[in-house]
Amino acid sequence: MEDTSAALKAAEDLVEALRACPRPSSAQHLALLDRVDKVRGLLETPYDVAVRQEEVMCTAGVMYTLIRTGAIKKVPDEGTITAGSSPPLSTRTAYQVEAVGSFFLVCYESNKMFSALPDYFKTHKPEDSHDLRKSSFVLSIGKEGKTYYEALDEDVEMRPIWNACLQAADKNMPISGMFPWASLKEQAILKLQEEIPGTFGGKLILQDLSVVIDSLKPKEIPGIEAIAYDIFTPQPVRTNAHVYFMRRILHDFYPPVCIEILRNTVSAMGPDSKLIVCDMLVPDRVQVGGLKELYWLDMNLMSMSGKEETLEEFQQMFDAVGLELVQIRPSAIGATVQLETRLKRS
Repeated sequence: MEDTSAALKAAEDLVEALRACPRPSSAQHLALLDRVDKVRGLLETPYDVAVRQEEVMCTAGVMYTLIRTGAIKKVPDEGTITAGSSPPLSTRTAYQVEAVGSFFLVCYESNKMFSALPDYFKTHKPEDSHDLRKSSFVLSIGKEGKTYYEALDEDVEMRPIWNACLQAADKNMPISGMFPWASLKEQAILKLQEEIPGTFGGKLILQDLSVVIDSLKPKEIPGIEAIAYDIFTPQPVRTNAHVYFMRRILHDFYPPVCIEILRNTVSAMGPDSKLIVCDMLVPDRVQVGGLKELYWLDMNLMSMSGKEETLEEFQQMFDAVGLELVQIRPSAIGATVQLETRLKRS
């Protein structure tokens, strides 16, 4: 065993950080977990890393089976299970689909494509990964020729789970705390309503595919008008809206497709309109020991012909459609940013 002094120092720093944050915020909580990982990383040997990864994969496989077969619903919310291999109560409860189970399922489904990657790279050209109908994900589930979302919509069980997953992902990919919505009293949808109570009389419109819009109940989106909309068609809201807001949309596609999507909204914008793009921002250089979710999400996006973008890539896309970047508004959590843009001004 090598010298453990570095691990000891990291552990002492962790203890001090815990004492300083008896009730940590979301950002502090994630920072504490990074410190925990640092302590373990300083103690692990390569063999330890391989064993831990095997443990994670096996545990994930078991939980996936419990959820997809419906067995997890038979687990009581209270009491104990006598089988020695049963997961802890807190884990069993959390993995219900109504909790974070939806997020776990979507991630696990995406991770299936990793097993297909060797064959994919042997049988496909590099540019095929940019083709929405030739992604490694659709290959892994035997549906090449369809887009990721076409394949998803055919799975009547997974589509609502996927919708719920996006709601569960706010911790690492927040929606608020960046753009100063409260400062826009002429305009001002659920998370944003918390930040701008009453919306100052503004009209909030939620747009998504009909398969999503049709699944929503009015009580789930109070005060919000829902419109079925395909981002590959011209934007129907053409009343010089104050703010067009795209959240976790562009990262589903490669730049040429993103440009097509952006043009459809830019064509509807007026001189005073803003387009805010909320996505993660890839740093120019990989930060060793830095954010992990940025890169595992990027890998998952690659499987469906998408990617997280760098600032330069966003700049190039904005320039191609006649937008100018006004301000970068980073979140206090992770790599999420809101990029505030408007029509170019001469």
